[in-house]
Amino acid sequence: MPPKRSAPSTSASASKRTKTPSDEPPRSDRWSPVSGSANAEADYRTTWKNPDKWYSFVTICPLLRDEDDDEDDDEEDDEDDDEEDEEDEDEEAETCGQKGCVCLKPLGENPEHPWVVSQAGFRKYSTQRIHLELRNPDNFSMYTFNDHAAYGCIEVVQNLLLDYGEVAERGWREQWAVCEGLGLFMLSPMSGVMTTADDGDWVEETVRLVGRMFLNMLAQLDEKDLVGDATEVKSLGTIMAVYLTVASEMRAQFGILEHNGKKGTKKFKPECFDDAVLSYANQRGVTLQGPSDIDELTAKLNGDVELPKKGTKDPWGWKAALTKYTNRFGGITSMMAKRHGSGIGGDAMDLTTWTSAERKAASFDKKDPLGKREMDAIKKGMVIQLG
Repeated sequence: MPPKRSAPSTSASASKRTKTPSDEPPRSDRWSPVSGSANAEADYRTTWKNPDKWYSFVTICPLLRDEDDDEDDDEEDDEDDDEEDEEDEDEEAETCGQKGCVCLKPLGENPEHPWVVSQAGFRKYSTQRIHLELRNPDNFSMYTFNDHAAYGCIEVVQNLLLDYGEVAERGWREQWAVCEGLGLFMLSPMSGVMTTADDGDWVEETVRLVGRMFLNMLAQLDEKDLVGDATEVKSLGTIMAVYLTVASEMRAQFGILEHNGKKGTKKFKPECFDDAVLSYANQRGVTLQGPSDIDELTAKLNGDVELPKKGTKDPWGWKAALTKYTNRFGGITSMMAKRHGSGIGGDAMDLTTWTSAERKAASFDKKDPLGKREMDAIKKGMVIQLG
């Protein structure tokens, strides 16, 4: 697990400069003093220095792919790896390996392409892979306790929920990037490990809260008349479709968000947050795009849920639900990792925050999987990820 790149230091004295909206925020108290997670988040937040670039919209290839496509990609992995080694990392060049890849191409080059995301949103999504890797004992040849990786994934999602609130002062574009990143993460196969946690109720409530957060975002955009096809939120139709697909897959594959209530009601139900998302699309004229089965999916939903009036305090009950969720589940991952903490999120499940003695005790060979080189890199702010 070699160091990747250096994240900026956040230890600059606040007394020596006045904070502006473009300044990096203080280091979150969610993070441990030495933390691979903290470094990864600091690395992501370097995007704030160039908002014109990172809030611009680009195309990506479909995240939902056929198995045949995956097999073809495996055959080309060796060639792709050789080419990627030659790329300049500063250019943030990323490709998925699909034939005719359009990942991170300016939207203007292919304006009819259905998969659209802001560069910041895609970077946010990509960063979650690092967070997840740091919370999987298998990556360190360790065994800690059952479902460590599953609850580590829940911790990753919780941090994104907290990010959404923390970056509110930066405006809707950064909050939208968080929503994009979280939606793509939930859609991708790598988040599936969360559903293997033995506490199914915790998983259910986490997914419901994700839905409320996204509805809160849509309400904010609606306040600004930004929900529609002809707005500056160019990825709106794609990301709304992504959240609809996430809800559908949670029901079909994992039995999450199941409901037995009366269909067609205009009253909002948290387990049917996708009905409300579709209602925004229907009532505000948003063309859903991206997932190839979106028409089939929406045919099963109720798109006539009553939307909150503009100016409504805490539309969709996001803030109240977050407080309730925190009171119920706060501190559990810390307890699992034998840490002190009462909130949600953080880095208790991140194995780079564990002591060397703790990692040795859980290691298969009783040696610390992170040597002095790796730990020194983390302390210097380097981003650590699997090679």
